[in-house]
Amino acid sequence: MRWVIAALVVVGLAVGVVLAWPSGTENPPDTLADATTTTSTSVPPETTTSVTETTTTTADDGETSHVVETVAEAEEILRNLWFGWFEGIYNEDEDRIREVVATKQMLDAALNAFEAPFLQEPSAEAIDLDLEILRADTECLAVWGSLDVRAFRGPDGLTESLQVLRFTDEGWKFATSWVHRDDLWEADCEAELPPLPS
Repeated sequence: MRWVIAALVVVGLAVGVVLAWPSGTENPPDTLADATTTTSTSVPPETTTSVTETTTTTADDGETSHVVETVAEAEEILRNLWFGWFEGIYNEDEDRIREVVATKQMLDAALNAFEAPFLQEPSAEAIDLDLEILRADTECLAVWGSLDVRAFRGPDGLTESLQVLRFTDEGWKFATSWVHRDDLWEADCEAELPPLPS
């Protein structure tokens, strides 16, 4: 008699679970064990490298502007430029440097550093930035902050500076660099950019 009661209890529980299962489910559980067992499947996150572009707007006159609106955008731009800078110096590749500089002053500074010591090959991931935007408009981006490249430059790879970037046909490029936050950098945003010498 006990086994009959036990069997009825199990059958009753199974029927109760099936009846209580949400009506939108295509496959209700076959047994009580199926209803109470939860299987979790996790998909590992994909690793992607993305380049954050500046906000692009079109004015009434049809001109396209590229105004940096957030610190995150500025950091991504600077990280890409610094990577090109250090990669060019590491490989002594003048063409790579020309991709990231807008003035002869910055080109000469990079060329003069061609024999600088490196602990290892530069990488964008090893560039750490902490920035403050001082000016951001269609033609000029001025940022003050720290640059940490100790991962591939060693103990001397932590610096603070003010970087003035200018927007050219190819995008944002280094124009000038200043040691102090309150240096007279504003005129660099207005100055005409002559083409780099060949």
